[in-house]
Amino acid sequence: MIILPVSMQQMKDSNQTFFIELYSMTMPSGDVVNMAATDEDIMYNGYKFIAVPFQRQSITKSMDNITDSCSISVSDVDWNLLSYVVNGWDFRGSRCSIFRIQYPDSLTNPQIIQWVFSGRIDEPSFADGTFSCKITQVFPEVHCPNRSYQLACNSEFGDAECGASLATENVAIVDVNENIITLGKSYEENYWRNGVAKCDGEARVIEKSNGNTITLNVNFLQELNGKSIELSRGCNKSIEDCKNRFNNLAHYGGFPAIPFESTYR
Repeated sequence: MIILPVSMQQMKDSNQTFFIELYSMTMPSGDVVNMAATDEDIMYNGYKFIAVPFQRQSITKSMDNITDSCSISVSDVDWNLLSYVVNGWDFRGSRCSIFRIQYPDSLTNPQIIQWVFSGRIDEPSFADGTFSCKITQVFPEVHCPNRSYQLACNSEFGDAECGASLATENVAIVDVNENIITLGKSYEENYWRNGVAKCDGEARVIEKSNGNTITLNVNFLQELNGKSIELSRGCNKSIEDCKNRFNNLAHYGGFPAIPFESTYR
């Protein structure tokens, strides 16, 4: 069975109540992206759910009931929408929860909601005009302190182990030239590099910043002039970034070097 996206105007004209599936995705960075399987944006419980015409396969249950999964896809849409889905966020490893609301009753009573499925996104792919991925249910997770033997820092930037400040700030947008945004405030060179820029449900990675401009990995789809943008700092998890940009070497979670080989005598 395939669950198709809702054609909002057609369903509204029918004067009947109908169901809409909402997708709430929590990225590894902690950012949340909300989407709706519709052809127009939905405001629910004070949050904006961006219209993305997802098609969802029915939930597949394994014989032992511990590896349930479902697949979602977006097809036959223009590249701008697909580039938002593919480039706007790196969905791999993100947690996705699917809910079903009843329109329009749930808009005035947010308690009218039904949980459908929850898991982690895996196996993203794009072929023949179709973007697809699988949502796989995960085992109960046990978190324990550990440290992998690797060059990159193990900590999430800004968490308790890292100790650095995310320094989130809302700044007015002065001008937009594709993926280069001019801000109403100036900062030291690369102050926002590797960070995230967010505006009205969309987010982009900041590749570099210089004075009052930031350069994004891909431009926003929406019109930004006259708006403000939320910026947060980021780290590439290298020892150089930790030492030189954040003066935080005492909390670095990686290793300065890893021997290529070991000699035993």
